Amino acid sequence: MKIISVTGTKGKTTVVRALDFVLAKSGIRTLRVDTDGHYINGKQKSTLEESKKLFMLVPTVCPGKYLLDARKMYPDFTAVFETAIGSSASAGLGYGLHQIGIFTNILEDHLKASKRLQTRMDLAKAKRFIFNRIDVDGTVVFNADDKYVCSQIGAVPKFRKPVYFLPAGFDFKYFDLKKHLKSGGEYVTVEDGWVVVKNDKKTNKIIAVDEIVWTFNGAFRPSIFNLMFIIGGIYVHNGGRVTDKNKKYLKQYRFDKFGGRLTLLENRKGVKILVDYAHEKFSLEEVAKLGKAIAKEKVMGVVRLAPDRQDEVIYETGEYIANKYDDLIVYDKIDGVVRKEYKGRKSFFNRKIGEVSKIFYKGIKENKKTGQVERIIREDLAIKRASKISKEGDLVVVICGDDHKRTVKLVQKYFKAKFI
Repeated sequence: MKIISVTGTKGKTTVVRALDFVLAKSGIRTLRVDTDGHYINGKQKSTLEESKKLFMLVPTVCPGKYLLDARKMYPDFTAVFETAIGSSASAGLGYGLHQIGIFTNILEDHLKASKRLQTRMDLAKAKRFIFNRIDVDGTVVFNADDKYVCSQIGAVPKFRKPVYFLPAGFDFKYFDLKKHLKSGGEYVTVEDGWVVVKNDKKTNKIIAVDEIVWTFNGAFRPSIFNLMFIIGGIYVHNGGRVTDKNKKYLKQYRFDKFGGRLTLLENRKGVKILVDYAHEKFSLEEVAKLGKAIAKEKVMGVVRLAPDRQDEVIYETGEYIANKYDDLIVYDKIDGVVRKEYKGRKSFFNRKIGEVSKIFYKGIKENKKTGQVERIIREDLAIKRASKISKEGDLVVVICGDDHKRTVKLVQKYFKAKFI
């Protein structure tokens, strides 16, 4: 049995699902746990709602609780776990050690939602279990361009060595790559449009970035990072190789059309709609950049933020993204229809209808230099409004609500759009 544990702020679900898909299609028996539930060999066995009802936890907190369901495959299977920040609290991981750890990034999510999470360094420390729960002879694949991720490398217990590192990145600003290579290490990067695994003697070309459709021909940098993490995970799992079969299935992997991750649609008017789950300022910026790479005319954002954010974080996010989009429509998760209030069970926040969108809108409106900003509390009405005012050549970024499938169906309904 092998356990691959994936943590970070963004990219976890994508990396977990792609790894599971490639390994299962390549003949490996798998247990997968992600945001939506748990799966055996790609088939869903339980849902998010069932996890909350049975365990009072989301699936990605204490994901090891599902190992018992894989007992018929023991020991010949690989578990691929998405591990949320809640796994660093009292519920834990639900298993002892993982053989492969993947650490994607640390961005501004969950900040100041509790006393222990006040800064990005606090977030990094909360997620350092990816290093300190690595098994002897295990390997951590990590973002070597993220200083907060790199700050936790020393968390590997001395008594549990040897442990190996497979850094991934472009500039390796926060990691001593020369020292790593001198000690016989390898790393993952992109050269001449190819994801490669390198050491100080040779370069192993794995796959061309433009062969993976969800990188948008290399225009979306977060997807390229995810691709490097996925390839790193496969490479380590296979003992230092990525097979032709692995590459074949990686090229075939597609996001769930209703999963709220980089879903692209278009209508007869020539308006493109990009549905995504970005939920903090850097992700909102990156998806705006992708929109501008695709759009012929304006990029409009239909955006929201989660209610478990401090007022100053909500305002500052609005300030940050104000001029990343040409026009913006702000809606609210607490809309009086789908949800009428928010009471944080493990956070300080109690939110009423429209409260978050009011602060978010203010942060945008007071800092936007050009373009229009509107606030429409209900998600459905915000999407309907965007469908009315968007024009040929525009791209509308729609940040989905809690029910990703509902958001996509609203886009289909009001824009009369079809999947690209």
